[in-house]
Amino acid sequence: MALIVSITALCGICMVLLVFWFERTLFYNHLVSDLERYIEEYHSAQYAMSIPRGDITFYKLPSTDHALLPEAFRYYPEGNFEVLSGPGAHSLIVRNRAPWVYVLAQDQSEFERLELLAGAGVVFGFLLINGLGYWLSRYIASQVLLPVMSLASAVKADPGSGRSPGFNPDDYSKDEVGDLAQAVQGYADQVADLLERERQFTADVSHELRTPMMVIQAASDVLSESTGDNPAQQRVLSRIERAIKDMQQQIALYLQLARDPGESQSDDDCTLSEAANAAKQLWKSRADEQAIALNCVCEPGASDVRVSQVLISAVLNNLLHNALNHTQAGVIAIEVNGGSIAVRDTGSGIDPGVAAHIFERGVRSPQGPGSRYGLGLSISKRICDHQGWTLNAQPNSPKGTIFTLTV
Repeated sequence: MALIVSITALCGICMVLLVFWFERTLFYNHLVSDLERYIEEYHSAQYAMSIPRGDITFYKLPSTDHALLPEAFRYYPEGNFEVLSGPGAHSLIVRNRAPWVYVLAQDQSEFERLELLAGAGVVFGFLLINGLGYWLSRYIASQVLLPVMSLASAVKADPGSGRSPGFNPDDYSKDEVGDLAQAVQGYADQVADLLERERQFTADVSHELRTPMMVIQAASDVLSESTGDNPAQQRVLSRIERAIKDMQQQIALYLQLARDPGESQSDDDCTLSEAANAAKQLWKSRADEQAIALNCVCEPGASDVRVSQVLISAVLNNLLHNALNHTQAGVIAIEVNGGSIAVRDTGSGIDPGVAAHIFERGVRSPQGPGSRYGLGLSISKRICDHQGWTLNAQPNSPKGTIFTLTV
């Protein structure tokens, strides 16, 4: 609607300017040419005169005596003028040739009437076009835009599966909008089926793996009782038990990811401070082996929001694992402040060339000791997206990286 108003207003202004251009340029040029011709023709006459010719009247009179002129035309300086006198309008051309003054007056009353009619036509056309434009825009909105907006609102109202009762393609007319609704519904159903199959597959695999893991755990317990004090066997058994524990954690993680985000909270949840302290205890022995200080600082006022222990632990474990892999010496700090946890290290840092892609699977850095970032950050990012958390990375000063998780 605004576009129609702008275009019609611009056209109206152009028409008015065109009328003025015709009046100022063509008419006045014609009158000036006529006046110069009259001056040349009557230059030798030594008396005042008034010569009417149609709607044009030529005057020659002394500079000091304008009595021959109508009162409205008297004593104008040299130039081109438009004189309005009563209901009439005249174009007046004045030239001084001492001791004479030459005046050419043309009756413009008819032209002024046509000019007013043209102005009224412009205003009427402006109102008519805008009225039609308003009606047309309302019609287009009701027939095209409104159904599209309604379709967009219905899709936004059901972003998960597209199977909401409020989104029914049969409710739309059998036209382009109806075809679009059918296409969106079909695509949404395909996405919903794919997500459902993924959740079901993850849940089934994780559930089926529990049975063999329990068998392995039982066999490990039997071996633990029969190994005695043999150091070599104890080291092997320790590796088996550590692998079993990692597998159990991964199975629990995949089971949580197979659920909807709103269902991920359970009885084994924890606060951010509890998760940070648990992660420190888990990784402290490895940090001590590498002679790296591992600190945990919980600022006053830390959020008491409870989150899934399995998911928050998986993210922190991946972040700490990466921090220990990329830190040769220095300090790794876990900082809890408000609703966020930051893992700050003094390691080799992130290559700026891949900083924007570190959460993608298998990203490699073209240089540096940690040339591959692996799958840990990708999994952590997926967990955060699943839970509606945010995870970002930024450089630490003077070196290293800070990963910040906000719930």
